[in-house]
Amino acid sequence: MSSTAAPRYAARAVCGGQGGAVLLDTAIDLVLPRRCLGCERPGTPFCAACRPGAAGWVDGPAVMPVAATARYEGAVRSAVLAYKERGRRDLASVLGQLLALAVALLPVDAVVVPVPSSRRAAAARGGDHMVRLARRACAVPTSDGRRVWTPALGLVRQVSDSAGLSASARASHLVGALRAHPPPEAGAVAVVVDDVVTTGATLAEARRALLVAGWAVAGAATVAWTPRRVPRTDTFPAESRGASSRIPGPRSNVGAT
Repeated sequence: MSSTAAPRYAARAVCGGQGGAVLLDTAIDLVLPRRCLGCERPGTPFCAACRPGAAGWVDGPAVMPVAATARYEGAVRSAVLAYKERGRRDLASVLGQLLALAVALLPVDAVVVPVPSSRRAAAARGGDHMVRLARRACAVPTSDGRRVWTPALGLVRQVSDSAGLSASARASHLVGALRAHPPPEAGAVAVVVDDVVTTGATLAEARRALLVAGWAVAGAATVAWTPRRVPRTDTFPAESRGASSRIPGPRSNVGAT
């Protein structure tokens, strides 16, 4: 969502194939051959040696399980920044695949719900960058078929840049910024997705809004995480705690440090 109004609810959308994306990537390669963002080897944004290969659970402050595929550093950080801020939409495919690795750790029947962008950010980026990544992540086949996604979250007020704020200040800053539409059916479960998790404040606010609207929330998935030592009890406001959500069983752990 790119508006400050709550989103018009869309029914569950089954993510389709990636044929159009493949054609776009091919055209981009003909005009501007790509190099690995890690080692600059030509041919792909991430060569086999530099590409993160597995996701796991992020240690640290959270009100729900958070899965991520890579540390927010090096080639992954370069890819996220180039995609979001420098118009490199050709990176949506590879970042969507990295997000899919994290999403795969959460229940397969859960609906993928992207964190929304502000109207200003979406306009500057040629659309909501997380909607594109959610589509790409859902388009990656699983043994149980493809996942579904919906833009159930929307901003209800403008949120200023939180850079430089403490974890607790970020959390307080975001409380009440998001609103969700009700789930399509009773008992529907959501997985919140974002590009990077730092303190977890944005994910906590997304979870709060979804729970208020009647969703169950299984957890969150991100492309990357920024390792930070933040006391769990000082990170999120009280209204983000306490409501039940379905918690998946333990998997591998990437271990934020």
